[in-house]
Amino acid sequence: MWLALIVTETAILAVRGAIGLKTGLIDVLYPGIFLLAIAPIQYTLRSVGRLRTAVCVLWVMLGVLLAYAAEIAIRPFGGQPRDALADMFDLFSVLVIAGPLLAFVLIDLRDRRQAENRLEFMAHHDLLTGLPNRSSFNRSLQSAIEKAKASDIMAVLYIDLDRFKNVTDTFGHAFGDRMLVEASERLREAFRSSGLVSRPGGDEFYVLLDRIEGPQDAELAAQQILRVFNQPFCIEGYELRISCSIGIALYPQHGEDAIALTKNADTAMYQMKELGKNGYRLYAAEMNDKVIRQLVMEEWLNKALEQDEFELHYQPQVNIFSNRMNGMEALIRWHHPNLGYIPPSEFIPIAEETGLIVPIGEWVLRTACKQNKMWQMAGFAPLKIAVNISPIQFHQRHFVQVVIDSLKESGLEPHYLELEITESIAMYHVDEVIEKLRELRELGVHISIDDFGTGYSSLAYLKKFPITKLKIAQQFMRDVTVDPDDAAIVQAIMGMAHSLNLNVIAEGVETEEQLKFLLDVRCKEIQGYIYSKPVPALEFTKLLQRVSASSREA
Repeated sequence: MWLALIVTETAILAVRGAIGLKTGLIDVLYPGIFLLAIAPIQYTLRSVGRLRTAVCVLWVMLGVLLAYAAEIAIRPFGGQPRDALADMFDLFSVLVIAGPLLAFVLIDLRDRRQAENRLEFMAHHDLLTGLPNRSSFNRSLQSAIEKAKASDIMAVLYIDLDRFKNVTDTFGHAFGDRMLVEASERLREAFRSSGLVSRPGGDEFYVLLDRIEGPQDAELAAQQILRVFNQPFCIEGYELRISCSIGIALYPQHGEDAIALTKNADTAMYQMKELGKNGYRLYAAEMNDKVIRQLVMEEWLNKALEQDEFELHYQPQVNIFSNRMNGMEALIRWHHPNLGYIPPSEFIPIAEETGLIVPIGEWVLRTACKQNKMWQMAGFAPLKIAVNISPIQFHQRHFVQVVIDSLKESGLEPHYLELEITESIAMYHVDEVIEKLRELRELGVHISIDDFGTGYSSLAYLKKFPITKLKIAQQFMRDVTVDPDDAAIVQAIMGMAHSLNLNVIAEGVETEEQLKFLLDVRCKEIQGYIYSKPVPALEFTKLLQRVSASSREA
Protein backbone atom coordinates (compact mmCIF):
# COMPACT_ATOMS: atom_id res chain seq x y z
CA MET A 1 0.00 0.00 0.00
CA TRP A 2 2.79 2.41 0.90
CA LEU A 3 4.71 1.66 -2.30
CA ALA A 4 1.49 2.34 -4.20
CA LEU A 5 1.17 5.70 -2.47
CA ILE A 6 4.76 6.67 -3.36
CA VAL A 7 4.28 5.68 -7.01
CA THR A 8 0.96 7.57 -7.12
CA GLU A 9 2.49 10.75 -5.68
CA THR A 10 5.43 10.56 -8.10
CA ALA A 11 3.02 10.14 -10.99
CA ILE A 12 1.03 13.19 -9.83
CA LEU A 13 4.21 15.29 -9.77
CA ALA A 14 5.04 14.13 -13.29
CA VAL A 15 1.55 15.05 -14.50
CA ARG A 16 1.82 18.47 -12.87
CA GLY A 17 5.06 19.15 -14.73
CA ALA A 18 3.66 17.84 -18.00
CA ILE A 19 0.67 20.18 -17.95
CA GLY A 20 2.74 23.17 -16.81
CA LEU A 21 1.65 23.47 -13.15
CA LYS A 22 4.15 24.81 -10.66
CA THR A 23 5.69 22.49 -8.13
CA GLY A 24 6.58 23.66 -4.62
CA LEU A 25 9.09 22.28 -2.18
CA ILE A 26 6.48 20.43 -0.18
CA ASP A 27 5.27 18.64 -3.30
CA VAL A 28 8.72 17.14 -3.71
CA LEU A 29 8.85 16.14 -0.05
CA TYR A 30 5.60 14.11 -0.13
CA PRO A 31 7.23 10.84 -1.33
CA GLY A 32 9.85 11.24 1.36
CA ILE A 33 7.14 11.70 3.99
CA PHE A 34 5.57 8.42 2.89
CA LEU A 35 8.94 6.66 2.97
CA LEU A 36 9.68 7.95 6.47
CA ALA A 37 6.25 6.67 7.62
CA ILE A 38 7.02 3.10 6.52
CA ALA A 39 9.46 2.35 9.37
CA PRO A 40 7.18 3.22 12.32
CA ILE A 41 4.23 1.52 10.65
CA GLN A 42 6.17 -1.73 10.16
CA TYR A 43 7.55 -1.56 13.71
CA THR A 44 4.06 -1.01 15.11
CA LEU A 45 2.72 -3.89 13.01
CA ARG A 46 5.28 -6.29 14.50
CA SER A 47 5.16 -5.10 18.11
CA VAL A 48 1.68 -3.92 19.06
CA GLY A 49 -0.70 -5.53 16.60
CA ARG A 50 -2.99 -4.45 13.83
CA LEU A 51 -5.35 -2.23 15.82
CA ARG A 52 -2.64 0.23 16.83
CA THR A 53 -1.20 -0.03 13.34
CA ALA A 54 -4.52 1.18 11.95
CA VAL A 55 -4.53 4.09 14.42
CA CYS A 56 -0.99 4.99 13.37
CA VAL A 57 -2.02 4.94 9.71
CA LEU A 58 -4.93 7.21 10.53
CA TRP A 59 -2.69 9.78 12.20
CA VAL A 60 -0.17 9.72 9.33
CA MET A 61 -2.96 10.31 6.83
CA LEU A 62 -4.33 13.16 8.86
CA GLY A 63 -0.80 14.57 8.94
CA VAL A 64 -0.60 14.38 5.16
CA LEU A 65 -3.92 16.20 4.85
CA LEU A 66 -2.77 18.93 7.22
CA ALA A 67 0.48 19.23 5.24
CA TYR A 68 -1.44 19.79 2.03
CA ALA A 69 -3.74 22.29 3.66
CA ALA A 70 -0.82 24.17 5.26
CA GLU A 71 1.12 24.27 2.01
CA ILE A 72 -1.84 25.71 0.14
CA ALA A 73 -2.52 28.23 2.89
CA ILE A 74 1.05 29.57 3.19
CA ARG A 75 1.85 29.58 -0.48
CA PRO A 76 1.01 33.35 -0.93
CA PHE A 77 3.17 34.29 2.06
CA GLY A 78 6.20 32.68 0.39
CA GLY A 79 5.84 34.92 -2.63
CA GLN A 80 4.20 32.25 -4.65
CA PRO A 81 0.94 33.42 -6.20
CA ARG A 82 -2.17 31.38 -5.84
CA ASP A 83 -2.97 29.13 -8.71
CA ALA A 84 -6.56 27.95 -8.55
CA LEU A 85 -5.91 25.11 -10.96
CA ALA A 86 -2.89 23.95 -8.93
CA ASP A 87 -4.87 24.15 -5.72
CA MET A 88 -7.69 22.11 -7.20
CA PHE A 89 -5.17 19.61 -8.55
CA ASP A 90 -3.55 19.31 -5.12
CA LEU A 91 -6.91 18.78 -3.41
CA PHE A 92 -7.81 16.20 -6.01
CA SER A 93 -4.53 14.36 -5.43
CA VAL A 94 -5.21 14.37 -1.69
CA LEU A 95 -8.59 12.79 -2.24
CA VAL A 96 -7.15 10.21 -4.63
CA ILE A 97 -4.34 9.23 -2.27
CA ALA A 98 -5.69 9.70 1.24
CA GLY A 99 -9.45 9.35 0.79
CA PRO A 100 -9.71 5.60 0.10
CA LEU A 101 -7.06 4.86 2.68
CA LEU A 102 -8.83 6.92 5.33
CA ALA A 103 -12.10 5.16 4.52
CA PHE A 104 -10.38 1.77 4.78
CA VAL A 105 -8.83 2.63 8.13
CA LEU A 106 -12.08 3.93 9.61
CA ILE A 107 -14.03 0.87 8.41
CA ASP A 108 -11.32 -1.41 9.77
CA LEU A 109 -11.46 0.34 13.15
CA ARG A 110 -15.24 -0.04 13.27
CA ASP A 111 -15.13 -3.74 12.31
CA ARG A 112 -12.41 -4.42 14.82
CA ARG A 113 -14.32 -2.73 17.59
CA GLN A 114 -17.38 -4.84 16.76
CA ALA A 115 -15.26 -8.00 16.63
CA GLU A 116 -13.70 -7.16 19.98
CA ASN A 117 -17.16 -6.65 21.47
CA ARG A 118 -18.27 -10.02 20.11
CA LEU A 119 -15.15 -11.74 21.43
CA GLU A 120 -15.62 -10.02 24.78
CA PHE A 121 -19.19 -11.31 24.96
CA MET A 122 -18.14 -14.82 23.88
CA ALA A 123 -15.38 -14.88 26.49
CA HIS A 124 -17.75 -14.10 29.34
CA HIS A 125 -21.08 -15.61 28.24
CA ASP A 126 -22.50 -18.99 27.28
CA LEU A 127 -23.20 -18.93 23.55
CA LEU A 128 -26.23 -21.24 23.74
CA THR A 129 -28.22 -19.45 26.46
CA GLY A 130 -26.59 -16.01 26.60
CA LEU A 131 -26.08 -16.38 30.36
CA PRO A 132 -22.79 -15.44 32.05
CA ASN A 133 -20.32 -18.32 31.99
CA ARG A 134 -18.25 -19.74 34.84
CA SER A 135 -15.44 -17.17 34.74
CA SER A 136 -17.89 -14.26 34.53
CA PHE A 137 -19.93 -15.65 37.41
CA ASN A 138 -16.83 -16.11 39.56
CA ARG A 139 -15.79 -12.50 38.92
CA SER A 140 -19.26 -11.24 39.81
CA LEU A 141 -19.31 -13.39 42.94
CA GLN A 142 -15.85 -12.24 44.01
CA SER A 143 -16.83 -8.63 43.38
CA ALA A 144 -19.98 -9.07 45.50
CA ILE A 145 -17.87 -10.61 48.28
CA GLU A 146 -15.44 -7.69 48.24
CA LYS A 147 -18.30 -5.21 48.49
CA ALA A 148 -20.13 -7.16 51.18
CA LYS A 149 -20.38 -5.83 54.72
CA ALA A 150 -19.69 -7.86 57.84
CA SER A 151 -23.37 -8.58 58.36
CA ASP A 152 -24.17 -9.50 54.75
CA ILE A 153 -25.15 -13.09 53.87
CA MET A 154 -25.04 -14.45 50.32
CA ALA A 155 -25.94 -17.81 48.84
CA VAL A 156 -24.64 -19.74 45.85
CA LEU A 157 -27.02 -22.36 44.43
CA TYR A 158 -25.55 -25.01 42.16
CA ILE A 159 -28.20 -26.69 39.96
CA ASP A 160 -27.80 -29.86 37.94
CA LEU A 161 -30.57 -31.38 35.81
CA ASP A 162 -31.32 -35.00 36.72
CA ARG A 163 -31.03 -37.67 34.01
CA PHE A 164 -30.44 -35.05 31.32
CA LYS A 165 -28.19 -37.51 29.48
CA ASN A 166 -31.20 -39.77 28.98
CA VAL A 167 -32.92 -36.91 27.17
CA THR A 168 -30.02 -36.29 24.78
CA ASP A 169 -29.49 -40.01 24.20
CA THR A 170 -33.17 -40.44 23.33
CA PHE A 171 -34.03 -37.25 21.42
CA GLY A 172 -30.64 -35.94 20.32
CA HIS A 173 -28.40 -33.04 21.32
CA ALA A 174 -30.39 -30.42 19.42
CA PHE A 175 -33.45 -31.35 21.48
CA GLY A 176 -31.34 -31.15 24.64
CA ASP A 177 -30.06 -27.71 23.64
CA ARG A 178 -33.62 -26.44 23.30
CA MET A 179 -34.42 -27.79 26.74
CA LEU A 180 -31.37 -26.01 28.19
CA VAL A 181 -32.42 -22.74 26.56
CA GLU A 182 -35.91 -23.02 28.02
CA ALA A 183 -34.49 -23.98 31.42
CA SER A 184 -32.24 -20.92 31.38
CA GLU A 185 -35.20 -18.69 30.47
CA ARG A 186 -37.18 -20.07 33.40
CA LEU A 187 -34.32 -19.41 35.80
CA ARG A 188 -33.67 -15.94 34.37
CA GLU A 189 -37.34 -15.05 34.77
CA ALA A 190 -37.51 -16.46 38.31
CA PHE A 191 -34.49 -14.45 39.50
CA ARG A 192 -34.66 -11.43 37.22
CA SER A 193 -34.63 -8.97 40.10
CA SER A 194 -33.26 -11.02 42.98
CA GLY A 195 -30.22 -12.91 41.73
CA LEU A 196 -27.64 -13.60 39.04
CA VAL A 197 -28.11 -16.71 36.90
CA SER A 198 -25.16 -18.35 35.14
CA ARG A 199 -24.49 -21.46 33.09
CA PRO A 200 -20.99 -22.83 33.74
CA GLY A 201 -21.47 -25.61 31.19
CA GLY A 202 -23.34 -28.82 30.38
CA ASP A 203 -26.67 -29.15 32.18
CA GLU A 204 -25.54 -27.09 35.18
CA PHE A 205 -26.52 -23.63 36.38
CA TYR A 206 -25.45 -21.21 39.12
CA VAL A 207 -27.66 -18.74 40.97
CA LEU A 208 -26.15 -16.02 43.16
CA LEU A 209 -28.40 -14.51 45.82
CA ASP A 210 -26.75 -11.50 47.46
CA ARG A 211 -27.82 -9.95 50.75
CA ILE A 212 -30.31 -12.55 51.89
CA GLU A 213 -31.60 -12.66 55.44
CA GLY A 214 -30.47 -16.20 56.23
CA PRO A 215 -30.40 -19.85 55.14
CA GLN A 216 -34.19 -19.95 55.00
CA ASP A 217 -34.17 -17.52 52.05
CA ALA A 218 -31.75 -19.76 50.14
CA GLU A 219 -33.97 -22.78 50.85
CA LEU A 220 -37.04 -20.87 49.64
CA ALA A 221 -35.15 -20.04 46.44
CA ALA A 222 -34.27 -23.72 46.00
CA GLN A 223 -37.91 -24.69 46.47
CA GLN A 224 -38.87 -22.11 43.84
CA ILE A 225 -36.38 -23.65 41.41
CA LEU A 226 -37.83 -27.11 42.02
CA ARG A 227 -41.32 -25.74 41.26
CA VAL A 228 -40.02 -24.06 38.12
CA PHE A 229 -38.59 -27.32 36.80
CA ASN A 230 -41.61 -29.31 37.87
CA GLN A 231 -43.55 -27.70 35.03
CA PRO A 232 -43.42 -29.79 31.83
CA PHE A 233 -41.15 -28.81 28.94
CA CYS A 234 -43.03 -28.76 25.63
CA ILE A 235 -40.48 -29.25 22.84
CA GLU A 236 -41.07 -30.49 19.29
CA GLY A 237 -44.47 -31.88 20.22
CA TYR A 238 -43.15 -33.78 23.27
CA GLU A 239 -44.09 -32.96 26.83
CA LEU A 240 -41.36 -33.89 29.29
CA ARG A 241 -40.70 -33.26 32.96
CA ILE A 242 -37.19 -33.15 34.32
CA SER A 243 -36.15 -32.72 37.93
CA CYS A 244 -32.99 -31.14 39.31
CA SER A 245 -30.61 -31.48 42.24
CA ILE A 246 -29.47 -28.33 44.07
CA GLY A 247 -26.52 -27.67 46.35
CA ILE A 248 -26.42 -24.54 48.54
CA ALA A 249 -23.37 -22.78 50.02
CA LEU A 250 -23.62 -19.65 52.18
CA TYR A 251 -21.23 -16.74 52.54
CA PRO A 252 -19.34 -16.39 54.84
CA GLN A 253 -20.32 -19.58 56.68
CA HIS A 254 -19.26 -22.00 53.92
CA GLY A 255 -16.50 -20.01 52.27
CA GLU A 256 -15.07 -16.51 52.00
CA ASP A 257 -14.10 -16.50 48.34
CA ALA A 258 -15.69 -17.45 45.04
CA ILE A 259 -13.72 -20.67 44.57
CA ALA A 260 -14.61 -22.07 48.00
CA LEU A 261 -18.31 -21.18 47.69
CA THR A 262 -18.78 -22.72 44.24
CA LYS A 263 -16.81 -25.83 45.21
CA ASN A 264 -18.86 -26.37 48.35
CA ALA A 265 -22.14 -25.79 46.53
CA ASP A 266 -20.99 -28.38 43.99
CA THR A 267 -20.22 -30.84 46.81
CA ALA A 268 -23.66 -30.32 48.37
CA MET A 269 -25.32 -30.88 44.99
CA TYR A 270 -23.59 -34.24 44.47
CA GLN A 271 -24.57 -35.20 48.00
CA MET A 272 -28.19 -34.57 46.95
CA LYS A 273 -27.62 -36.78 43.89
CA GLU A 274 -26.52 -39.62 46.15
CA LEU A 275 -29.59 -39.15 48.35
CA GLY A 276 -32.00 -39.67 45.46
CA LYS A 277 -32.01 -36.45 43.40
CA ASN A 278 -34.91 -34.00 42.90
CA GLY A 279 -34.21 -31.88 45.97
CA TYR A 280 -31.75 -29.51 47.62
CA ARG A 281 -29.02 -29.88 50.17
CA LEU A 282 -27.23 -27.31 52.34
CA TYR A 283 -23.47 -27.73 52.49
CA ALA A 284 -21.91 -29.24 55.62
CA ALA A 285 -18.22 -29.58 56.42
CA GLU A 286 -18.37 -33.37 56.70
CA MET A 287 -19.37 -33.55 53.02
CA ASN A 288 -15.95 -32.25 52.04
CA ASP A 289 -14.26 -34.76 54.31
CA LYS A 290 -16.13 -37.54 52.54
CA VAL A 291 -15.17 -36.24 49.08
CA ILE A 292 -11.52 -35.91 50.09
CA ARG A 293 -11.54 -39.44 51.50
CA GLN A 294 -13.03 -40.76 48.27
CA LEU A 295 -10.36 -39.02 46.18
CA VAL A 296 -7.60 -40.31 48.44
CA MET A 297 -9.13 -43.79 48.41
CA GLU A 298 -9.23 -43.75 44.60
CA GLU A 299 -5.51 -43.01 44.45
CA TRP A 300 -4.84 -45.71 47.06
CA LEU A 301 -6.82 -48.21 44.97
CA ASN A 302 -4.69 -47.44 41.92
CA LYS A 303 -1.55 -48.01 43.94
CA ALA A 304 -3.00 -51.16 45.48
CA LEU A 305 -3.36 -52.67 42.01
CA GLU A 306 0.17 -51.65 41.05
CA GLN A 307 1.77 -52.84 44.29
CA ASP A 308 -0.20 -56.10 44.80
CA GLU A 309 -1.85 -55.03 48.05
CA PHE A 310 -5.00 -57.07 47.37
CA GLU A 311 -5.36 -60.67 48.47
CA LEU A 312 -8.11 -63.27 48.38
CA HIS A 313 -9.66 -65.00 51.35
CA TYR A 314 -11.69 -68.16 50.90
CA GLN A 315 -14.81 -69.25 52.79
CA PRO A 316 -16.07 -72.86 52.59
CA GLN A 317 -19.49 -73.80 51.26
CA VAL A 318 -20.82 -76.89 52.98
CA ASN A 319 -23.55 -79.46 52.29
CA ILE A 320 -25.26 -79.64 55.69
CA PHE A 321 -26.88 -83.03 54.99
CA SER A 322 -23.56 -84.75 54.28
CA ASN A 323 -21.45 -82.31 56.32
CA ARG A 324 -18.95 -82.15 53.46
CA MET A 325 -17.36 -79.14 51.80
CA ASN A 326 -18.47 -78.88 48.18
CA GLY A 327 -17.19 -75.43 47.27
CA MET A 328 -15.78 -72.12 48.40
CA GLU A 329 -16.19 -68.43 47.73
CA ALA A 330 -13.28 -66.13 46.89
CA LEU A 331 -13.55 -62.81 48.74
CA ILE A 332 -11.25 -59.86 48.13
CA ARG A 333 -9.38 -58.25 51.01
CA TRP A 334 -7.19 -55.13 50.96
CA HIS A 335 -4.22 -54.90 53.26
CA HIS A 336 -3.03 -51.27 53.20
CA PRO A 337 0.63 -50.92 54.24
CA ASN A 338 -0.20 -48.18 56.78
CA LEU A 339 -3.88 -48.61 57.64
CA GLY A 340 -4.03 -52.39 57.75
CA TYR A 341 -7.11 -54.20 56.45
CA ILE A 342 -9.71 -51.94 54.81
CA PRO A 343 -13.17 -53.60 54.65
CA PRO A 344 -14.71 -54.17 51.20
CA SER A 345 -17.74 -52.09 52.22
CA GLU A 346 -15.45 -49.04 52.15
CA PHE A 347 -13.52 -49.51 48.93
CA ILE A 348 -15.84 -51.55 46.65
CA PRO A 349 -18.40 -48.70 46.18
CA ILE A 350 -15.58 -46.29 45.29
CA ALA A 351 -14.08 -48.85 42.91
CA GLU A 352 -17.46 -49.21 41.19
CA GLU A 353 -17.96 -45.46 40.97
CA THR A 354 -14.53 -44.85 39.45
CA GLY A 355 -14.53 -47.89 37.15
CA LEU A 356 -11.58 -49.48 38.96
CA ILE A 357 -13.86 -52.40 39.76
CA VAL A 358 -13.18 -53.71 36.24
CA PRO A 359 -9.41 -54.30 36.62
CA ILE A 360 -9.89 -55.32 40.26
CA GLY A 361 -12.60 -57.83 39.27
CA GLU A 362 -10.41 -59.27 36.52
CA TRP A 363 -7.58 -59.71 39.03
CA VAL A 364 -9.93 -61.54 41.41
CA LEU A 365 -11.17 -63.84 38.64
CA ARG A 366 -7.66 -64.75 37.43
CA THR A 367 -6.28 -65.22 40.93
CA ALA A 368 -9.20 -67.39 42.10
CA CYS A 369 -8.97 -69.66 39.05
CA LYS A 370 -5.20 -70.08 39.47
CA GLN A 371 -5.50 -70.84 43.19
CA ASN A 372 -8.24 -73.42 42.69
CA LYS A 373 -6.16 -75.15 40.01
CA MET A 374 -3.13 -75.15 42.33
CA TRP A 375 -5.16 -76.93 45.03
CA GLN A 376 -6.31 -79.51 42.50
CA MET A 377 -2.72 -80.07 41.32
CA ALA A 378 -1.69 -80.47 44.98
CA GLY A 379 -3.96 -83.49 45.18
CA PHE A 380 -6.99 -82.08 46.98
CA ALA A 381 -10.48 -83.08 45.90
CA PRO A 382 -11.74 -80.73 43.16
CA LEU A 383 -14.11 -78.04 44.43
CA LYS A 384 -16.13 -75.28 42.78
CA ILE A 385 -14.93 -71.74 43.44
CA ALA A 386 -17.45 -68.89 43.46
CA VAL A 387 -16.41 -65.38 42.36
CA ASN A 388 -18.50 -62.23 42.76
CA ILE A 389 -19.04 -60.26 39.55
CA SER A 390 -19.94 -56.56 39.64
CA PRO A 391 -22.69 -55.41 37.23
CA ILE A 392 -20.22 -52.90 35.80
CA GLN A 393 -17.73 -55.68 35.15
CA PHE A 394 -20.38 -57.98 33.69
CA HIS A 395 -21.60 -55.34 31.21
CA GLN A 396 -18.12 -54.87 29.74
CA ARG A 397 -18.15 -55.86 26.08
CA HIS A 398 -15.42 -58.51 26.38
CA PHE A 399 -16.46 -59.99 29.73
CA VAL A 400 -17.08 -63.50 28.39
CA GLN A 401 -13.66 -63.47 26.74
CA VAL A 402 -12.10 -62.37 30.05
CA VAL A 403 -13.63 -65.44 31.72
CA ILE A 404 -12.38 -67.71 28.92
CA ASP A 405 -8.87 -66.23 29.13
CA SER A 406 -8.81 -66.68 32.93
CA LEU A 407 -9.78 -70.34 32.60
CA LYS A 408 -7.19 -70.98 29.85
CA GLU A 409 -4.45 -69.16 31.72
CA SER A 410 -5.06 -71.14 34.92
CA GLY A 411 -5.97 -74.47 33.31
CA LEU A 412 -9.10 -74.69 35.46
CA GLU A 413 -12.01 -76.61 33.95
CA PRO A 414 -15.10 -74.37 33.51
CA HIS A 415 -17.43 -76.50 35.66
CA TYR A 416 -15.25 -75.72 38.69
CA LEU A 417 -16.02 -72.00 38.36
CA GLU A 418 -19.19 -70.34 39.61
CA LEU A 419 -19.95 -66.68 38.89
CA GLU A 420 -22.12 -64.86 41.42
CA ILE A 421 -24.12 -62.03 39.86
CA THR A 422 -26.61 -59.70 41.54
CA GLU A 423 -30.25 -59.18 40.64
CA SER A 424 -29.51 -55.60 39.51
CA ILE A 425 -27.69 -57.04 36.51
CA ALA A 426 -31.12 -57.70 34.98
CA MET A 427 -32.21 -54.06 35.05
CA TYR A 428 -30.47 -53.01 31.81
CA HIS A 429 -29.84 -54.65 28.41
CA VAL A 430 -31.69 -57.84 29.33
CA ASP A 431 -31.17 -59.45 25.92
CA GLU A 432 -27.42 -58.86 26.14
CA VAL A 433 -27.37 -60.29 29.68
CA ILE A 434 -29.21 -63.43 28.57
CA GLU A 435 -26.82 -63.93 25.63
CA LYS A 436 -23.72 -63.63 27.84
CA LEU A 437 -25.12 -65.98 30.46
CA ARG A 438 -25.97 -68.56 27.82
CA GLU A 439 -22.45 -68.37 26.42
CA LEU A 440 -21.03 -68.94 29.89
CA ARG A 441 -23.36 -71.86 30.60
CA GLU A 442 -22.44 -73.45 27.28
CA LEU A 443 -18.81 -73.29 28.41
CA GLY A 444 -19.82 -75.14 31.57
CA VAL A 445 -19.52 -72.21 34.01
CA HIS A 446 -22.14 -72.17 36.79
CA ILE A 447 -24.24 -69.05 37.46
CA SER A 448 -25.76 -68.07 40.82
CA ILE A 449 -27.78 -65.08 41.97
CA ASP A 450 -26.13 -63.43 44.99
CA ASP A 451 -28.16 -61.71 47.74
CA PHE A 452 -31.38 -62.98 46.24
CA GLY A 453 -34.46 -61.03 47.28
CA THR A 454 -32.72 -57.69 47.96
CA GLY A 455 -32.57 -56.27 44.44
CA TYR A 456 -34.58 -56.35 41.25
CA SER A 457 -36.56 -59.41 42.39
CA SER A 458 -38.32 -60.14 39.11
CA LEU A 459 -39.48 -63.72 38.65
CA ALA A 460 -39.24 -63.27 34.88
CA TYR A 461 -35.45 -63.46 34.81
CA LEU A 462 -35.47 -66.68 36.86
CA LYS A 463 -37.24 -68.26 33.91
CA LYS A 464 -35.13 -66.61 31.20
CA PHE A 465 -31.68 -66.71 32.77
CA PRO A 466 -29.70 -69.98 32.81
CA ILE A 467 -29.23 -69.87 36.60
CA THR A 468 -28.08 -72.85 38.64
CA LYS A 469 -28.29 -71.52 42.19
CA LEU A 470 -29.90 -68.87 44.41
CA LYS A 471 -28.02 -67.39 47.34
CA ILE A 472 -30.20 -66.25 50.27
CA ALA A 473 -29.04 -62.84 51.47
CA GLN A 474 -27.35 -62.63 54.83
CA GLN A 475 -29.78 -59.96 56.03
CA PHE A 476 -32.65 -62.49 55.88
CA MET A 477 -30.66 -65.11 57.79
CA ARG A 478 -29.62 -62.77 60.61
CA ASP A 479 -33.05 -62.76 62.31
CA VAL A 480 -34.65 -65.75 60.63
CA THR A 481 -35.26 -67.51 63.96
CA VAL A 482 -36.86 -64.48 65.68
CA ASP A 483 -38.47 -62.47 62.90
CA PRO A 484 -41.52 -64.13 61.27
CA ASP A 485 -41.18 -61.93 58.18
CA ASP A 486 -37.61 -63.06 57.51
CA ALA A 487 -38.64 -66.66 58.11
CA ALA A 488 -41.52 -66.32 55.64
CA ILE A 489 -39.20 -64.81 53.01
CA VAL A 490 -36.68 -67.65 53.34
CA GLN A 491 -39.45 -70.26 53.16
CA ALA A 492 -40.88 -68.57 50.05
CA ILE A 493 -37.45 -68.56 48.38
CA MET A 494 -36.97 -72.24 49.18
CA GLY A 495 -40.39 -73.18 47.82
CA MET A 496 -39.86 -71.26 44.60
CA ALA A 497 -36.34 -72.67 44.12
CA HIS A 498 -37.54 -76.26 44.59
CA SER A 499 -40.33 -75.76 42.08
CA LEU A 500 -37.82 -74.37 39.54
CA ASN A 501 -35.25 -77.10 40.28
CA LEU A 502 -32.69 -74.56 41.50
CA ASN A 503 -30.12 -75.13 44.21
CA VAL A 504 -30.09 -72.79 47.21
CA ILE A 505 -27.27 -71.71 49.49
CA ALA A 506 -27.71 -69.60 52.63
CA GLU A 507 -24.88 -67.27 53.63
CA GLY A 508 -24.23 -65.71 56.99
CA VAL A 509 -25.15 -68.81 58.99
CA GLU A 510 -23.67 -68.41 62.48
CA THR A 511 -25.85 -70.27 65.02
CA GLU A 512 -27.22 -73.75 65.59
CA GLU A 513 -30.75 -72.31 65.59
CA GLN A 514 -30.26 -70.92 62.08
CA LEU A 515 -28.82 -74.24 60.96
CA LYS A 516 -31.83 -76.15 62.34
CA PHE A 517 -34.24 -73.79 60.57
CA LEU A 518 -32.45 -74.39 57.25
CA LEU A 519 -32.61 -78.14 57.75
CA ASP A 520 -36.36 -77.85 58.33
CA VAL A 521 -36.89 -75.96 55.06
CA ARG A 522 -34.56 -78.40 53.19
CA CYS A 523 -31.79 -75.94 52.34
CA LYS A 524 -28.80 -78.10 51.41
CA GLU A 525 -25.88 -75.67 51.38
CA ILE A 526 -24.64 -73.07 53.85
CA GLN A 527 -21.82 -70.60 54.11
CA GLY A 528 -20.96 -68.83 57.34
CA TYR A 529 -18.98 -68.51 60.53
CA ILE A 530 -20.63 -71.60 61.99
CA TYR A 531 -18.26 -73.59 59.80
CA SER A 532 -15.44 -71.14 59.03
CA LYS A 533 -14.79 -67.46 58.47
CA PRO A 534 -13.04 -66.35 55.25
CA VAL A 535 -9.33 -67.21 55.56
CA PRO A 536 -6.20 -66.61 53.44
CA ALA A 537 -5.06 -69.23 50.95
CA LEU A 538 -2.46 -70.73 53.33
CA GLU A 539 -5.01 -71.27 56.12
CA PHE A 540 -7.55 -72.63 53.64
CA THR A 541 -4.92 -75.11 52.50
CA LYS A 542 -4.63 -76.36 56.08
CA LEU A 543 -8.42 -76.63 56.23
CA LEU A 544 -8.37 -78.75 53.06
CA GLN A 545 -5.69 -80.95 54.61
CA ARG A 546 -7.86 -81.55 57.69
CA VAL A 547 -10.87 -82.34 55.52
CA SER A 548 -8.82 -84.79 53.44
CA ALA A 549 -7.44 -86.45 56.56
CA SER A 550 -10.90 -86.88 58.11
CA SER A 551 -12.22 -88.31 54.82
CA ARG A 552 -9.45 -90.91 54.71
CA GLU A 553 -10.11 -91.87 58.34
CA ALA A 554 -13.82 -92.24 57.60
